[in-house]
Amino acid sequence: MTPNTTVTRTAATAQTAEAETLLRDLAYVLKLTRRVKEEMTADRAPVQPKPATADRALVA
Repeated sequence: MTPNTTVTRTAATAQTAEAETLLRDLAYVLKLTRRVKEEMTADRAPVQPKPATADRALVA
Protein backbone atom coordinates (compact mmCIF):
# COMPACT_ATOMS: atom_id res chain seq x y z
CA MET A 1 0.00 0.00 0.00
CA THR A 2 1.34 3.42 -0.96
CA PRO A 3 1.29 5.98 1.86
CA ASN A 4 -0.76 9.11 1.32
CA THR A 5 1.71 12.00 1.66
CA THR A 6 -0.36 14.77 0.11
CA VAL A 7 -2.32 15.36 3.33
CA THR A 8 0.88 15.92 5.29
CA ARG A 9 2.22 18.37 2.73
CA THR A 10 -1.05 20.27 2.69
CA ALA A 11 -1.17 20.41 6.49
CA ALA A 12 2.44 21.61 6.67
CA THR A 13 1.76 24.27 4.06
CA ALA A 14 -1.34 25.43 5.91
CA GLN A 15 0.59 25.62 9.21
CA THR A 16 3.36 27.58 7.52
CA ALA A 17 0.85 30.02 6.04
CA GLU A 18 -0.82 30.46 9.44
CA ALA A 19 2.54 31.05 11.11
CA GLU A 20 3.52 33.62 8.47
CA THR A 21 0.20 35.41 8.90
CA LEU A 22 0.64 35.46 12.67
CA LEU A 23 4.19 36.83 12.39
CA ARG A 24 3.06 39.48 9.90
CA ASP A 25 0.28 40.58 12.26
CA LEU A 26 2.68 40.73 15.21
CA ALA A 27 5.17 42.79 13.19
CA TYR A 28 2.39 45.23 12.27
CA VAL A 29 1.33 45.62 15.90
CA LEU A 30 4.95 46.16 16.95
CA LYS A 31 5.38 48.82 14.27
CA LEU A 32 2.24 50.62 15.42
CA THR A 33 3.36 50.41 19.04
CA ARG A 34 6.71 51.97 18.21
CA ARG A 35 5.02 54.73 16.22
CA VAL A 36 2.66 55.56 19.09
CA LYS A 37 5.53 55.57 21.59
CA GLU A 38 7.54 57.95 19.38
CA GLU A 39 4.55 60.27 19.08
CA MET A 40 3.97 60.23 22.83
CA THR A 41 7.60 60.93 23.71
CA ALA A 42 8.13 63.55 20.98
CA ASP A 43 6.45 66.24 23.09
CA ARG A 44 8.61 65.59 26.15
CA ALA A 45 11.92 67.24 26.85
CA PRO A 46 14.91 64.90 26.61
CA VAL A 47 15.75 63.30 29.94
CA GLN A 48 19.31 63.73 31.13
CA PRO A 49 20.77 60.52 32.60
CA LYS A 50 21.75 60.72 36.25
CA PRO A 51 25.50 60.67 36.85
CA ALA A 52 26.83 57.45 38.28
CA THR A 53 27.67 57.61 41.95
CA ALA A 54 29.39 55.20 44.27
CA ASP A 55 25.99 54.14 45.60
CA ARG A 56 24.77 53.14 42.16
CA ALA A 57 27.99 51.58 40.89
CA LEU A 58 27.85 47.96 39.77
CA VAL A 59 30.17 45.66 41.64
CA ALA A 60 31.23 42.38 40.12
